[in-house]
Parts: sequence; structure tokens; C-alpha cells
Amino acid sequence: MKNITKYAFMALLLFCTNKILSQNTQVNDSIISVDLDEVVVSIPFKESLKNNVLRVNKLNIKNLNYIKSQNFSKSLIEIPGLSLITTGPGIAKPVIRGLSSNRVVVFNQNMRQENQQWGGEHGMDISGFGVESVELIKGPMSVIYGSDAIGGVLYVHPDSYTMGNKTDFLNEDLEVEIGSYYNSNYKGFTNNLGVKGNLNNLSYLIQGSVVDNKDFETPKEKVESTYFENKDLKLGLGYESEKFISDFRFNYSKTKVGIPHSEHEDEDHEDEEHEEHEEESYQDLTNSIVTWKNTFLFDNKSEFEIILGRSLNNRKEFGEYEEEHEDEDEDHDEEEHEEHEGEAHIDFDLNTTTVDMKYLFPKKDKSELVLGSNILFQENKNIGEEALIPDAKKNDFGIYGLTHIHSVSWDILIGLRADFRNIKQTDFDKNFSRLTSSLGFKRKLGEKGVMRINFSRGYRAPNLSELFSEGVHHGTAQYEIGNKNLKEERSSQIDLSIVTSTSNSTFGMDIFYNKLSDYIYLNPTGNKIGDFKVYNYLQEDASLFGGEIFLSKKTSLDWLSHKTSLAYVSGEKANKGGYLPLIPPVTLKHSFNFEFDNNSFEISALAKGKKQNIGQFETKTNSYFVMDISGSHDFNFLENSINLSWSINNLFDREYYDHLSRLKNMEIYEIGRNISFGLNYNF
Repeated sequence: MKNITKYAFMALLLFCTNKILSQNTQVNDSIISVDLDEVVVSIPFKESLKNNVLRVNKLNIKNLNYIKSQNFSKSLIEIPGLSLITTGPGIAKPVIRGLSSNRVVVFNQNMRQENQQWGGEHGMDISGFGVESVELIKGPMSVIYGSDAIGGVLYVHPDSYTMGNKTDFLNEDLEVEIGSYYNSNYKGFTNNLGVKGNLNNLSYLIQGSVVDNKDFETPKEKVESTYFENKDLKLGLGYESEKFISDFRFNYSKTKVGIPHSEHEDEDHEDEEHEEHEEESYQDLTNSIVTWKNTFLFDNKSEFEIILGRSLNNRKEFGEYEEEHEDEDEDHDEEEHEEHEGEAHIDFDLNTTTVDMKYLFPKKDKSELVLGSNILFQENKNIGEEALIPDAKKNDFGIYGLTHIHSVSWDILIGLRADFRNIKQTDFDKNFSRLTSSLGFKRKLGEKGVMRINFSRGYRAPNLSELFSEGVHHGTAQYEIGNKNLKEERSSQIDLSIVTSTSNSTFGMDIFYNKLSDYIYLNPTGNKIGDFKVYNYLQEDASLFGGEIFLSKKTSLDWLSHKTSLAYVSGEKANKGGYLPLIPPVTLKHSFNFEFDNNSFEISALAKGKKQNIGQFETKTNSYFVMDISGSHDFNFLENSINLSWSINNLFDREYYDHLSRLKNMEIYEIGRNISFGLNYNF
């Protein structure tokens, strides 16, 4: 904590110094990482960032160093208030202000990303290639996105089309991008190819990438079974006329990622045959998404939008986990295991169909109105030899209304939604329903400042794992027992945001309080079944409190700018006391950016405080400090653009544990020094 305080003081001192130096300096707006006039796509009214009542963080993936953008999940930590639960470099899931998994909605390729996200070691499985930007809304957004969005929404905006009116596919508006990257730590190669063009009113794009990463190394050792392989293909076909816009997207992703074992597991079985240690644990994931978005533009300036979506997700989990058996059952179990040898222990098919509709009424001088609905049909099927959760069906239906009232100096946003969810299984058929609402207020503070106050209510129905789990979850090595009597989680959050912006700086702070009723959590029972500890699902009221402070500034030196952010979250149970699990520690980030003509460099530092207020089955984590450096150089070759980029992560090869790493309990350090370099060619 002393280190955190020291670095925060240094950042504040630097800010004050630069403020004095740059009082009379005129600076181009482009130095700010995100243009405040950019349109927000995750909110129906298409307002700019600065005019939106809700506080929205936007990260332009295209503006990042190419080395950073190749790892989509890791690039997200550029956003203050967002953390990652990781299982090595290949598996990451977002944490928004202490909430994750089914409490965060990820919107990808114009539909909800549904890929068994309830699992702690189930990552997002999204490639950063073919992604233009990411928008983050913190706090309950059930009014627009329905059940599950009580922690927030991560909206992944796919790459835009080129615009033009050409008569052949091979025209001057054709854009081709080829990239290749190498990472030294895990001897990994990443290659991508993208093509975009247009023909009359038609636009098209093709984006493909291949990732082949071997096992990573900590500063001490190589960690077996932490490899990551991915093949990703994105296709897009767009049509635009005066009264109609159509956008068809297809995304296919195939991933194989290793799951490591802890050292003590090997010690416990050191008397067994060596071959039993050799059997690796891994996930084999296949995900396909097809969406068709159509927008109808009417003469009265109103719009009707409908998005049809279909996703097919298959998850296979392989691995050898020994269980204790009674003597009389051993022969039978061995014969049964031989029959299934080579098959996945867990094999899920999750099929999801969505229909999202909204109608934007003609915009009036001082008000806007949108009415919408969301429909979801989902079916989970088991194919493998084990069934952690049973075959089940889930149907969602929601309707909502949202209005934005304008004035010269203030704005009000009011939302109301009704949601219905049905979950059906062989001996279970239950309906969940809830009304949710939101109220937002924005006011100008002089010419440069904006204050936002938002109150929102959200809800989340229990997921299939929480209701029906009964067995060993091989990804976590736990025996999990569901609870069919669980009620809906309910969330009520109030947040305050103040942001001031000038031509050369942006400074702001966000503060929030989130009250959670009937919070669902996995609780250790103290019992064991075989070799596995038993966990069951319970409910208890809880609360979250915290916020972020952030600064982006151009100094009086034209070639130097810097960014700073400080984030804090605290989560506590209400009745029995204790702390919520998977809450990130105090996090300070600071970076210096140097721009010299066609060359750019960045020095960034990440400091996290000691984590002592921990959940029931967590362990304390020490503070740590790591530094990264990176750079890029642009030059022309045959009248085309080439970018050479490089980075060194964990510059000083520090040994440390991250509190949100699932490898920490296995006494596996985070990845050591990693030197990356890549070449990106555009023509």
C-alpha cells in the first residue's frame, strides 16, 4: 500500500507540474486517446461521448500499438475500473467493479456473447482482429440489455466497412492488411490477414487470424499445459441506401487452450505411474456467430432496427482427475473409463437464437424516445461422458422504453423495462420476472466540465450452473452442488461522475455504490467427495463501493503526453459479514507517451496494492509493481504503409501473483519477461 500511495503522489505531482507548464499552450485534440465527439453505439440514441447521460468508456482498438491489440483481453485493462480473471495468458474474463461472469453482458458481432460464461475458467474467446472499438458501461444496464447486466456491459464494435461507390471489387478503396507477430516468452506466433472493399452500395470485409502460443514461462520456470491455439474468421457484408441499411456478420472461432495442474497435485500422486501425470487437461472450444442487422429509415426521421442472431457454442473439457472409489466399484469404474478413453469429460452444446428490435421515434427539439424488445431462445445439451449441468432450455423476453430529455445546460435519461425468463429442465420449470428502471441526470459545469448522476436497478436470474450443478467441474477441480431454490439477484446502484476536458487534457472521477440483494455465491462446505472439496451455492445480501480517478494530458512538450488512472473497489457481505471474492485490489496505472514524427514510444507502469480483505476461500496477495515499454515505427514501402512495433512486458522479470489469477492458488507466478515484435503491412 505504501508503494501505491507513493506512485499516486508522484502522478498527482506530475499533473500539477504539467498544468503550470501548459497553461498557455495550444494543442491538437488528437492527443486525447478518445475523441469526445465520437458516437456511442451501445446506447440507442447515438449520442456522442460528451453528450451522453450515461458515463461510457470507449477504447479504440485500432489506435493501439499493434502488439497490444493482438491480445484482445489484455488490451481491455487500458479502461479504468475493468480487471481480468485469468487462467494463464490464454483465458481471461472481464471484471467490472468487482462483478464478473453472468453478471457482465458481452455484446459481440451485434448479439450477446453466450459461451457458458458462468465458469471461472471460461474466457471470452474473442479475437481482437476485426474489432474497431470497445465500449464499457459500468453498473446495472438491465433496462437495455436485460437480465445479467447488473455489473455492466462490454460492447465489442466490429470493424467498419469502407465507404464508396465503385463498380469493381478491385478498386482504389480496397484495403488489405497483413500482420505477423512473435512473442518470445511462450514462443508464440500470431498472423492475420484482412481485406475490405466496396462495390456500388455493397461493402464487404474478410478478416482471418491464426494464433499458436506454446507454454508460458514465469521468472522461475516453464508452466506445462498453458498453451493457446486459436483460428478466427470474420466475414461481413453491408448494404446501404437512402432508406435502408443492412449488415450481415459471420464469425467462426476455434480454440484449444491448456489448463495447468498445481505442483502439489503431482506430489500427492507421485507413487502412481508416470503416464498418469502425462495426461494433459485442456479446453477445446468452437464458436460460430451469425447476425443480420437491418435498419429502416423513414421519411419522418424515425428508425426501426431489427437484429437476428444465432450462435452455436461447443465446449469440450479434457483431463485426468483421479477420484476415490469403493473397492467393489473399482473394476467397473476402470472398465467404464477405458470405454470413454480419449473422449471429453465435459462436452456442452449451447445453441442461442436472439431477436432484438427497437424503434426510434422522430427526434424532437428537447426529447427523444426509443421502444425496444429482446427475445432469446437457448438450449444446453450434454454430449460428453459427464454432465456437470443437465440438458435445459432458457427463454427470455423483455420490453423497454427509454427517453432522453434535453435542455441547454442539463439532460435527463429515464428508462423502464419488464423482463420474463423461463428455465425448463426435466424436473424443473420456473419463471423469473422483474421490473427494472434507470434515472440519469447530466449537467454542464461551466464550459469545460460535466457532472453525471445515475441511479439504476438491475436483476439477474440464476444461471444453469447455480441451479443444477451436481458433479466435478474439471476446470476448477471442485465438486459443485446447485440450488434449485435460488431467487433472482437484484442490484441498485447510484454513481456520480465528474469530468473536465480542455483542448489538451481530460480529468475526471467516478464514484459508485452498488447494493446487491440475494447475491449468489459459491460456498465451501468443508466436506469432500473423493479427492474434491464440495462447494454449494448460497445467497446473501452484499454491497460494493468504489470508484476511479483518471487523467489524460498533453504536456507543454509537443512530443510528450501521459495517462494516469487509480481504481478502488470494496465488496462486503451484509449479514454474516466477510468480504466478496474476486474483488481486485487498489490499482494504479501510469503511462508516458512519446511521439516523434513516424515514431512512437510508451513507458507504462502497473502497481497493485496488497489484498487482505478476501473472500472465504481466497488467500491474501502481496502488492506488486511491473513496467512495460513499447514502440512503433511507420514507414512507406512501394507507396504503402508498414508498421514495425515491439514491446517488452514485465521489463524487470518480476515474480508476483495477481489476486484475480486462478493460477495463484497453484503457486504459479504470472508470466515473466516477454519480448514481442511484429510487422503490419497496409496496402
